Amino acid sequence: MNFNDLRYALRQLRKAPGFTITAVLTLALGIGALTTVATWTNAVLYNPWPRVADQRSIRLIDATVLGNDGYSLQYDQFRFVRAQSRSFSDATAFSIRLLNVSVPGKQAQAVMASTVTANYFRFLGVQPQVGRFFAPDADDRAFGSHDEVVLSDAYWRDRFAADAGVVGRTISINQHAFTVIGVGPKDFAGIYSGVAEAAWIPISALRDLSADPGPDPLEHFGLEGVAVRLRHGVSDAAAAAELHTLARRFELAQRGNQGSHWDLNLRDSAHFERGLFGFVGQVIPVLFAASLLLMALVCINIASLLGQHAARRRREIAIRTALGATPGRISAQVFAETAILAAAGALAGWAASLAMSRALYVLLPSFGFPLAFNLQTDTRILLFVAVVAVVVTLACGMFPVRQSLRVSQKEALHAGGAAVAGGARRLPQRILLGVQLGLCFVVLVCSGLMTRSAINTVARDPGFNRANTLTAAFDLSRAGYSESRGLAFQAALLDKLRSAPGVQGVTITSHLPMGDQGSGNTQGLAIPGYVPAKGEEMAVVTDWDGPDFFRAMGISILKGRDFTTRDDAGAPGVAVINEAMARRYWPRNDPIGRSVVVAKKSWQIVGIVPNYAYSDPQALSPDPVLYLPMAQHYYPYTLVAVRSRTTAGALAGTLRRAVAGLDSGLPLEDVRTLAQVGDQRYQLARIPAELLAVYAGASLLVAMMGLYAVTAYSVIERNREFAVRMALGSTRAAIFSLVLRGSGLTAAFGLILGGAASIAAARLVRSMLFGVTPFDPVSYFAAALLLLLTVILSGLAPARRAATIQPMQALRSE
Repeated sequence: MNFNDLRYALRQLRKAPGFTITAVLTLALGIGALTTVATWTNAVLYNPWPRVADQRSIRLIDATVLGNDGYSLQYDQFRFVRAQSRSFSDATAFSIRLLNVSVPGKQAQAVMASTVTANYFRFLGVQPQVGRFFAPDADDRAFGSHDEVVLSDAYWRDRFAADAGVVGRTISINQHAFTVIGVGPKDFAGIYSGVAEAAWIPISALRDLSADPGPDPLEHFGLEGVAVRLRHGVSDAAAAAELHTLARRFELAQRGNQGSHWDLNLRDSAHFERGLFGFVGQVIPVLFAASLLLMALVCINIASLLGQHAARRRREIAIRTALGATPGRISAQVFAETAILAAAGALAGWAASLAMSRALYVLLPSFGFPLAFNLQTDTRILLFVAVVAVVVTLACGMFPVRQSLRVSQKEALHAGGAAVAGGARRLPQRILLGVQLGLCFVVLVCSGLMTRSAINTVARDPGFNRANTLTAAFDLSRAGYSESRGLAFQAALLDKLRSAPGVQGVTITSHLPMGDQGSGNTQGLAIPGYVPAKGEEMAVVTDWDGPDFFRAMGISILKGRDFTTRDDAGAPGVAVINEAMARRYWPRNDPIGRSVVVAKKSWQIVGIVPNYAYSDPQALSPDPVLYLPMAQHYYPYTLVAVRSRTTAGALAGTLRRAVAGLDSGLPLEDVRTLAQVGDQRYQLARIPAELLAVYAGASLLVAMMGLYAVTAYSVIERNREFAVRMALGSTRAAIFSLVLRGSGLTAAFGLILGGAASIAAARLVRSMLFGVTPFDPVSYFAAALLLLLTVILSGLAPARRAATIQPMQALRSE
């Protein structure tokens, strides 16, 4: 292939603008979709943290508790792993949290920040753009000695107008003075799975972030993330095996604090169980498979269009061959056209992927804090686009090259030589179309399964009333409240809201049903008279709730009673349990009146409530949950829920005024309805269905375009045949049926092929299904019906054109 071939190819493509535009846009659709998935894969797996050095050696650790993954490590567990491991060259830890930041002259603001070990920035290999970072060898337990803060670039620009003079200034964080010592590099927002962090504070400052710090704030302190670096030459399998061994050793050393079901897990960024990367990493394989199928559809479509384009030029190719053009020259020119189309399609697809990648942000739930995904194009993405363009050139160019080289000079130069009999030449195109329809059927089936799963999730009764309830959050610890003041504030707020007009019910809690905040807190459990089985984990998920919690949430009481205002700090400890806990520990007895020991205190069970959608609306086997009165076990991060007699929005002003009347400086955060809280979980279930529906629609569009193009060209090619048939007595209805019958046979071949392939593809999404089997007949039938409808619609116009042929005019033109 030389410059003359490219120039000639450009001239040929300019002569057929309709063909060229259609081919480029079709390629842009497929390449854009594939590049979008590659961009998100790069953002969660290969280049998730801009500015961080040697990302490929970083792994993350989470814990398994009660058989469930994704739990935090405690600081002492992190220290044990860092000291004992031989697989890791270094380790750091962090815990994200909301902090109240006050700057003189500006209103206090709650920001997402991270408390980190002193070596955090050295571990990551990032450099400050202004000032300095924490001393990497500082003692994490030297509490109060380094009350310093590092700002992110984004927060520095937004809050301090990128003033370099901010270094050395004092700002108030949780009503305590902190010194700004530096600003992080541009585009760096921390490493917590898609959450944009605004600031970083050393763990040694924990005591000054709380109004009631213990003697050692790091004792049993939970860490959202522990990051480690693999030593050179150490495999993931070897490091994971050593981590499991260390977990068992720590458990033996701390017998009684950890059960046999506690373990440590090594993760890459795309499979870390905390944050958003894990969810995106779970969806990516399905989207990548759908993108590959769409790309295969596009390639088949382009190959078919190029084949038709070559067929229209067979007379020209025959003349060139007769004049001495070699097969190599003919192939080079065809490949040049394909390469130009592929390059143009790749460029347009890459440009489209820039917008499509960011458009996926709108599908993610709103968690009330900014997200940070590295969706910038880097060398990996550019190389990926280039490779795709080369593969498309080779894959799409082979068919027209083969067709061009098989041109018979005698047949092509003889007028009408192929005007009647062209079935053998059409067979390869029909096979390609059948494969295309089969791939389309696979995407439709998977989309149908995911859609049915999402519908089942939303339709399932969550077990509580989501309507007409307003929720909000406030953190009394960040506002400087001691335990006694905090309990008094909570009680006063409930009294104020109960008497407010339009309020049907009000409560406070550490965790809202189907919410994310405060979920999954576990406490060690002892039950008098209960003998645990060998290896049984004695721990339970524990929530802290205010009076009338279950009535306010619309959760029925199966037996016993709800919490009341009498269950205060001076009253005996009481508890409510769910059905799952009652069945596990008292399968044949009545739990009411029995006791459990949690946090070294005995609690008498006074009520039993049904299992409801605690966190995951798809959870079919809920874990045991223990509910304790917040007035008897102070919890400073408070979620308030107010049920309205009319609409939730009608109480927004009432809630804000009630809080401001008690403390005008207390920020009220995350104000939204209980329905919106649950919608986050429903959205996570809908995302795969929504994305696959987009791919299914694109696949149908590509398949329709390909089928229409082939059928329309076939009608033009068979003009003489149809004219002869009509001259010999065939009716127009028969010609119309003949054309559609050909499309129907192609569709039948595609359905058979796609049905076999979809059985394997359905297994890929099995783990993401809810309430539907991988072989759901409704999904298969709907996919087949939609595909057949597409085939019929794409064939109607060509069939009508064939039926309107005038026999004498067609025969005379031949």
